[in-house]
Amino acid sequence: MLVLGTRHSVLSRTDSYVVWHSVEMTLDSWLPFGMHEDPQKLYTALHDGVPEWMEKSMRAWQHEFLLGLFEESDSALSRLHKLEHQLRTAVKVPSNVSSYGLADAVISEFVWHDKELVLTDYLLSIADLEKLGGWEHIRKEIQGGNNRLGRLETTLKEAGSKWTLGVRTAGKLGLVQRVPEGVQTAADETMRSSGHAGRRLAEAWGAAFGIEPDPAKAYGLAVKAVEDAALPKVSLKPNDHGTLGSVIRVLNSAKYDAADWTLGFQREDKHYSNGQTLVAMLKTLWSGQTDRHGGDHELVNGTVISQEAAESAVMLAVPLVQWFSSGFVVESGTSTKLTPE
Repeated sequence: MLVLGTRHSVLSRTDSYVVWHSVEMTLDSWLPFGMHEDPQKLYTALHDGVPEWMEKSMRAWQHEFLLGLFEESDSALSRLHKLEHQLRTAVKVPSNVSSYGLADAVISEFVWHDKELVLTDYLLSIADLEKLGGWEHIRKEIQGGNNRLGRLETTLKEAGSKWTLGVRTAGKLGLVQRVPEGVQTAADETMRSSGHAGRRLAEAWGAAFGIEPDPAKAYGLAVKAVEDAALPKVSLKPNDHGTLGSVIRVLNSAKYDAADWTLGFQREDKHYSNGQTLVAMLKTLWSGQTDRHGGDHELVNGTVISQEAAESAVMLAVPLVQWFSSGFVVESGTSTKLTPE
């Protein structure tokens, strides 16, 4: 059996001749010999950093990118200095070195400090998303694997990296944590189709799952993304603040039953309405932001936002932004219930 990428050929023998069959194969159905009994699932686990089996391909990609960067610059040394300034890293460079040697020197410096992914993330951030057609276009190009970004994504995926390409801080391309494909697809679609709320959600995603996560920033942006999507759908009183807390009060109504709001379902639980479910989700997001007010949250009250809380907030914000932006949150205007189950 020969494995060639995701397609392999199977050699079968009959009484008088040999036949080659072309068969589709996925990594989900194939493991190297001896790995099927791996009790710790080490082969299929996602790996952080740059494991030894990814070193050559990762450094080849970095070298190709850096070589192009230096050769296309008016001054290779000036471009190197900009890299040093932005990454707060001094690169040891021999005198009279070529662009090829500069690329080698940069990679060696980051390998020495075990920061190869920091370098890769930085190189990705240089890409101009608008000139490349936006993230949605880039994502489709990456899936083809035939361009520079696609080759990197292929390397990360084949090597079992926990990192993948995505939109990170300040709308820049970068490395973000790999999540289940269906979750990523739903999140990408929400970010793409939800206007300003979607763009804010993309920043929250990058802050939560990026190479240098910022939990507090991620949680705050997740709340703001939901506010961006929800506020245009509700009527606040003149003295209400434009916050998620105000949205919750409007949806809850004076009876705290959210009776005048529902979601795009045909039936609902007879004990707990769709409106109440929506409010409960909003309350969970709003109440969980422990650093919403000022103060030293780490030293004084121990309420610093954790990474787990930030990731949960961003994941919760995805359906909320999608529901509000797509018109699935409906104000009925009456207390009429859907058909109870």
